[in-house]
Amino acid sequence: MTELTRIAAALQRKSEAQPSLAMQVELAARIVAPLWPLESAIAVNPLSGLEHMPFEEAVRAGSELFGASSGLDLDLWRRLSAAGKPSKNAVRSAAIMELGGLNDAFVMVGPDISLLDCLIARLFDLPAEPKPERAADPAGREVADYCAAYFANDVAALAIGRGDSGLYMASLPLMRTTHRKTDWAGVPETPMAAIGWALDRLGVVSEDRPLHLTKTVARLPGWAGHIRWRDEHADEDRRQERPAHMADLIALILLADLAHGRGKTLSRSVAQPELRQRLAAQFGIGADDFAPEVRRVLKLDEADLALIFQRAAETEYAFQLGRAVERNSRTAITHSAKADAQLMFCIDVRSEPMRRAIEKEGRYETIGYAGFFGLPVAMREPGRARTRRLPVLIGPQHELLLRPSPGAEAEAKSFLLKRRRGESLQGVFAHLKSGTATSFATAEAVGPLAAAMMVLQTFAPRAAAALKARCTGDRHALAPSIDSHDRHDGLSGAERLAYARSLFALTGMKIRSRLVVLLGHCGQATNNPYASALDCGACAGHGGGANARAMAAVLNDQAVRSALGIEPDVFFLAGEHNTTNDEVRLFDLQSAPDTHRADIDQLQSSLTAAGRMVRRERAAKLRRSENDLVTGALHWGEVRPEWGLTGNAAFIIGGRELTGSLDLEGRAFLHDYDWRSDPNGDALATILTAPMVVAQWINSQYLFSTIDNERYGAGDKTVHNPVAGIGVVRGNGGDLAVGLPRQSLFHDDGSPAHVPQRLCTIVHAPMARVRTLIEQHNVLRQLFGNGWVRLIVVDPDRGRALRWADDREMAIEEAANGCA
Repeated sequence: MTELTRIAAALQRKSEAQPSLAMQVELAARIVAPLWPLESAIAVNPLSGLEHMPFEEAVRAGSELFGASSGLDLDLWRRLSAAGKPSKNAVRSAAIMELGGLNDAFVMVGPDISLLDCLIARLFDLPAEPKPERAADPAGREVADYCAAYFANDVAALAIGRGDSGLYMASLPLMRTTHRKTDWAGVPETPMAAIGWALDRLGVVSEDRPLHLTKTVARLPGWAGHIRWRDEHADEDRRQERPAHMADLIALILLADLAHGRGKTLSRSVAQPELRQRLAAQFGIGADDFAPEVRRVLKLDEADLALIFQRAAETEYAFQLGRAVERNSRTAITHSAKADAQLMFCIDVRSEPMRRAIEKEGRYETIGYAGFFGLPVAMREPGRARTRRLPVLIGPQHELLLRPSPGAEAEAKSFLLKRRRGESLQGVFAHLKSGTATSFATAEAVGPLAAAMMVLQTFAPRAAAALKARCTGDRHALAPSIDSHDRHDGLSGAERLAYARSLFALTGMKIRSRLVVLLGHCGQATNNPYASALDCGACAGHGGGANARAMAAVLNDQAVRSALGIEPDVFFLAGEHNTTNDEVRLFDLQSAPDTHRADIDQLQSSLTAAGRMVRRERAAKLRRSENDLVTGALHWGEVRPEWGLTGNAAFIIGGRELTGSLDLEGRAFLHDYDWRSDPNGDALATILTAPMVVAQWINSQYLFSTIDNERYGAGDKTVHNPVAGIGVVRGNGGDLAVGLPRQSLFHDDGSPAHVPQRLCTIVHAPMARVRTLIEQHNVLRQLFGNGWVRLIVVDPDRGRALRWADDREMAIEEAANGCA
């Protein structure tokens, strides 16, 4: 039974339980992940609809559904292995396990040739098979163009119906006009009826319909994902602006199939006799000299071979990291001395190098916490729509208004005035450009100025950025107010206390300094549709500085401090870490007490030194100069301002003493946690079911975007065209890209910068507590039980690192030997 057959059987069972066509459409919609717009580009697992299946089966099924590769190309794995990721020894161990163990691996299948020799030859020496060609999908492409015209109605070149009529009804007249020779008599006016009508004419029988609908959705995962986002996550006004549901999309694709007919995907695999001859030639023997057992190696396809490399990389990394954390857990000393400052960073992997660097600059203690700082809020600038500043797993409970920061009223007024003037000028310019009589005159008048700015941006990006900053003002002069204002509810006293308690409960943090700094993070890019992907995912793709300022205000609130017993001389300060240039900006310094000025000055000096240290480290990885990192963030031709979360591989839940001595190479999410202060496991449950799940989304997006950058990623960034802030298409149309651009994952020479491996979660807590949580939460049973996330528990009661898999625990040495 193939993986797709299993999906069909599962869909059929669900459909039989609730056999309506509407339910079948709803089930089909779940095969794609919601796709957030560019303003808040949130990482998603493109195979999230298959997480109920074991990982390896899901990858195979995804390959069939989405027409994608099941594994990274062998040639690329070989390049990674040559760099030690994974080592050749690790690949050899994984190959032995693939063959069933040492006894089977060393069965002789030729003169002095073992079965393992044959598999190693296939892994490292034989030429890789050519990739199958992908057939064009003209029906899907046509519907994708309808979607672009509908959702980007104001700027689209394709004329389409009114936005309030729904995607199906808006597109149907254009489809009828495009395909005049098609008999459209009797086509229903509603999408659900049209689906049934089209399925009848396509000859899809009832038992095949659930899978057929699922495969139909999978043909346009980008636009289908956008529709899921609108249905499930967008604000009401956004949903009503351009109403669309999955039934609209399915109906249009099925009708287009009637007009076009469907092509078949081409595929080619090397036949076993041909492969047998190649393998024989590798060893200098005849094809008939092999024993029959060689078929065990010959039957493996390229996806099987890629998976051996992937298992090797995952097992080697998890074993080395697990042993290091286990070792530190035995010798860890809990901090008790006063710190010069405590800095709370986001758990983002890019925080780890900065945490490591600042800790070397003085008696600084760092803590990891989700970068929205536990505040379920949306924020609104004056005159703007609200923006969500929290993980997409939860909805905003409060709305905070951005108001002039105390002491920065003049700067805030200047910023708002310059913004209004800029918007007015843009409106006038847009009107003049669209006018028949004024368009050419506008181009003549503005052309020289635009040309001068283009030269400045190209050859002096720092000067261009400085000029732009002077023209736009300082947005950070506005700060979130936690008080109630008009329709903005702010945070009540009880809510402030609850969120403050949660911060300390989830991290186990103890105040050991009179200066505590909450650091959000942001990225910086110019002319980059994916700029929000460099910002804080926990803040829904926005910079985390505003959340840090709000939480600092909460913790400086006198009532909160009294309830929590915070010493009077403790001051909470907010800042933002720019992960592109590793500069840190501290906010609201005018509000800091004079008694803390020297501490803050020393901290700023230390942060500057730490930033230089991290830039040197990152410059080597980017294969560029340190100075170029700063310039690249400002240059409008820069396709790789930073690596983002490339390399992410682990999520570590525990105190900093477990990892402080380790160079984690910016590959680990670090969430502080103290198992001793969480006897009921409530804090651990929250960490595992919220930030860890988001980390798994990120990890899966990077993994699959690397495996197949065309289908699961976004392809070459240089051919991207944004579509009305919704997403990007490649070239002049087609489906929305669902993943990351090639430049975010690969070096210019084509070698991968990211090792495609599943997330390894390490938890410092009693194994019994972790097992109880897995039993209580379906999401954990699914992710750990189906192998989407590898779990290692460093049990403090036993002083050992244990691997949990297949509902049992084992020593990590056993797991490594068995590649579990």
